[in-house]
Amino acid sequence: MRRPHQIATAGFLGALLLLPYLASAQDTSDTGSGAPEALSGEKPQPNGFKIGPGRLHLFLTEGLVYNSAAIVVPNATGNYTVSGELILHTRPGLNLEIDGDNNSFGLNADIDYLWYTGLITPGDSAASTLNAAADLHGSFNKNGVVGFNIIDSFSRSANTYTVSVPVGVISLYNTVGVEVPIRPGGRALEIIPHGSYTVELFQNYSGAVPGSATPADLTQYNYQDLIGGLDVRLKFLPETAFMFWSSYNAPFYSQPQLNPEAQELKLQVGLAGLITTKLSTLLKVGWAQGWGSGSISTVIGQAEVTWLPTELASLTVGFLRDVYPVAGNGSYVDDRPYLTGKIFLGGRLSISLTAAYDFFDFALGNPPPNPTPGRNDTQLTFNLVAEYQVMRWFLVGGGLLFTYHTSSQSTNNALNYTQWQPYVQVTFTY
Repeated sequence: MRRPHQIATAGFLGALLLLPYLASAQDTSDTGSGAPEALSGEKPQPNGFKIGPGRLHLFLTEGLVYNSAAIVVPNATGNYTVSGELILHTRPGLNLEIDGDNNSFGLNADIDYLWYTGLITPGDSAASTLNAAADLHGSFNKNGVVGFNIIDSFSRSANTYTVSVPVGVISLYNTVGVEVPIRPGGRALEIIPHGSYTVELFQNYSGAVPGSATPADLTQYNYQDLIGGLDVRLKFLPETAFMFWSSYNAPFYSQPQLNPEAQELKLQVGLAGLITTKLSTLLKVGWAQGWGSGSISTVIGQAEVTWLPTELASLTVGFLRDVYPVAGNGSYVDDRPYLTGKIFLGGRLSISLTAAYDFFDFALGNPPPNPTPGRNDTQLTFNLVAEYQVMRWFLVGGGLLFTYHTSSQSTNNALNYTQWQPYVQVTFTY
């Protein structure tokens, strides 16, 4: 049930995952102009270990973040106490990109030790933990009539992809997906059958558990998810395409008696492409049809416009409405206006901003065995990231992630919180 658009609790780790890409995308010569190669056309001095047509880069990130909602623990009243902490991240990893004429392969992987210093809330150092992440992607026979693409994404972190589960849990997540692009008679028409399998498991994190459950009850949220579908792209102008999207989502749970059934079939049509040389758009509209006691049937769609004032800047505004199955609450509708912007200044400084407001409308409130109708959550997120490439191998950065989450389940402090996460970090890349 991964939500590609969701930045709800990405925070410090989400920003860190971008560093290997940024370090390579902005790789520059120490004596050159410093402009990113992808934008300026300048070829940087090579670094890393050469592997065929690609290179393997090793990196180490050291970061310090203050998280105002780092720990969520039960208190004597049966509710939850949210406490802040100063956390030190030590994150070694690797980035491998092999891009051939007909086949390509990439791997980003890291481990991240989070040391909860206990400087803000004594005793929080017991929450120190080891996280990990790995993302693999491969594209084969890219120039042929039939291609094959595969992705695999793994993570162990406190950033769950399940919006019904509050902060303060550990998520073990993995998804694998395949697609088979078919291009009959050229590349104007592309037919893409696709499928994916996802599993997410939860465990107690420093005594924090959702709702009024006990630590053992976290297993009720464990799920597996099968998604299959067919997409079609038809280019009718050089930079514009008609598109059709379809998917069928069938989750199943380790404790089905505690999770209402919710399967979703989604069908959408739309257009994607350039309006002018500086404006592009994505428009789609469709219907989600649900089956099961926790399902939702409704109109879905997306409208997005991207402005490219220069080669070094972009601004995107949009609105998304979609439906997803979710553990414990059946399914939910997400209405989401959002904004993203990026700019490169002086060739070495990059600044990005993401802001979004999510309104989550759940099919059910409390999960079985005592379900209640309806639950509404709202979430405001703001993420500002600034990074400066001091040298080709040395990147410094900082930022702020702000999350404000409220829920109609007002008695649960783990669902009603304000989270500030300012951070600084340095990255060394070879």
